Amino acid sequence: MSSTSSKPRAHRVGLMPALKLTPIRGQTKPVPLTGGRVTIGRSPDCTVAIIDERASRQHCVLQPDNKGGWLVRDLGSRNGTKVNDVRVMESPLNPGDVLKVGSHEFLIERDGSDPTAGDTDAEGSYHVGSALKDLPEGAMAQAGSLTASREVGWMFELQGVMTSLPPRDQAPEEISIIDANGRPSDVLAGTADGPNAVRLLFQTASKARSTDIHIEPKGDNFQVRMRVDGDMVSIMDLPKRVGELVYGVIKAACHMHVAGRDAIQEGHFSVVFPDRRVEYRISFTPTVHGQKLVVRILDQKGQPESMASLGLTSYAFDRINQACQQDSGLVLACGPTGSGKTTTLYNCIRTIDRTTRNVVTIEDPVEYQLDNVTQIPVDEQKNNTFGQLLRSVLRQDPDVILVGEIRDEETARTAMQASLTGHLVFSSIHSKETISSVFRLLDLKVEPYLVANSLDLVLAQRLVRILCDTCKQKIPVSPGQATRLGKWLGGKSEIYAATGCSRCLRTGYRGRRALFELLDFNDELRDIVLTRPSIQSMKKVIEQGLFTTLQQFGWKLVADGITSLDEVDRVAGMGG
Repeated sequence: MSSTSSKPRAHRVGLMPALKLTPIRGQTKPVPLTGGRVTIGRSPDCTVAIIDERASRQHCVLQPDNKGGWLVRDLGSRNGTKVNDVRVMESPLNPGDVLKVGSHEFLIERDGSDPTAGDTDAEGSYHVGSALKDLPEGAMAQAGSLTASREVGWMFELQGVMTSLPPRDQAPEEISIIDANGRPSDVLAGTADGPNAVRLLFQTASKARSTDIHIEPKGDNFQVRMRVDGDMVSIMDLPKRVGELVYGVIKAACHMHVAGRDAIQEGHFSVVFPDRRVEYRISFTPTVHGQKLVVRILDQKGQPESMASLGLTSYAFDRINQACQQDSGLVLACGPTGSGKTTTLYNCIRTIDRTTRNVVTIEDPVEYQLDNVTQIPVDEQKNNTFGQLLRSVLRQDPDVILVGEIRDEETARTAMQASLTGHLVFSSIHSKETISSVFRLLDLKVEPYLVANSLDLVLAQRLVRILCDTCKQKIPVSPGQATRLGKWLGGKSEIYAATGCSRCLRTGYRGRRALFELLDFNDELRDIVLTRPSIQSMKKVIEQGLFTTLQQFGWKLVADGITSLDEVDRVAGMGG
């Protein structure tokens, strides 16, 4: 392949930017570019001496140019020097570029230790819609026929996934990263494959309302999946080279050290969107083919932010609101992990006047910030457990306490005693439905009198996916379904089923909403708990009042065309 000169971008004119070389591939340390020449090669006399059979002894040099920027110049190496995978003899360097020397790769980024590192300019902004047209000049011609098509095809494929998601007429969101130290980072600047891929992945996840991104090496490629509406969805396969660049960008944002394929690493950073800032939690875990990356996205966009937006029945809404205004009592949410319990409890807290009442939460971990609320994280390594922190909080003059989860006898007993001594307590517990929550508390060896006298409300919930309005199809109701759903079907002869289209990532669903089951503890139920409680005796009492099971709540949504019967059966079971 002949040597060519590349023109990736114009660089900024003025003060020399404080840059550094961050290793993406290869065992070297970050190197600040402070004004002098930096040589890279196998020779021990080089500024960056590398052990690499594919590199020359004096491979290339990085030096200031005459325009206030930096450039790289090849020193006649046998395998060439590449910038953004384009072979160059001499090329300007900008934040976000990837420099390849032999099998080593370096990310060019601003040096966060420099006091001017936070300065931004026009070159720092990036429109993802121009990702394809901004490929380095001549890249397709340089890359080579079939390999080039496959290497560049990932970008077309990923951008196609992103643009197919609604709203289709929405321009891609401009994003930037705040690194693990809380400083603006340039890891997404530029048009190199690494920043491009990360940017497109984050924007696709935002449009898909994904909660997690999974990237896993699978031999010659990296499999990309996202958790959307609670289910894993395959997005695409990235070429191995691009996947490794993505890992490098993520690790640079987290300030992680370069580590081997068997290392366990964790980190975090934030992504700034035009209308919000989102926290990202990073986890690398070793697998057969190398480290698997999982990105946890803590995005509140689209989350219910009031009791009215939860979709409760009018009776449940009024009863929960009434409980939230009480001076004391215990409101318990139950359901499996990921069923929306925390969101519901947060919205209960939002109904409370937090300027006149001292509201404290104990969480593991604290995922979202609440205004005018003291939020305390659990740290079991320091013996700051739910039980220990709850006892400490009770000495802090609280009015309202949210205990993230009742896991043991100590926490359960302390929370119930607090609710009987003038505190309003909210908490959650893992159980299938409202009645089983009562028996779960008794299984924790809590005295029946505490359970009977402290409980006010138990709210069970599940999340079901909402049918995609674009592709859902009507199907006739079978006689068996009509019998099972009974009055909840409302006499309808047709319901909707999921099919799948590009707007819903072929799942047939887009978005989720909750099913609810509210158990209002009355004197009859208290008497049963105090004597010999059984599921049948409790059911006999609650069925005399306004009680809707999770399944019945779901059947009403099926009749309204909001979700499918298959989805309700999957999430809530087939009971009645």
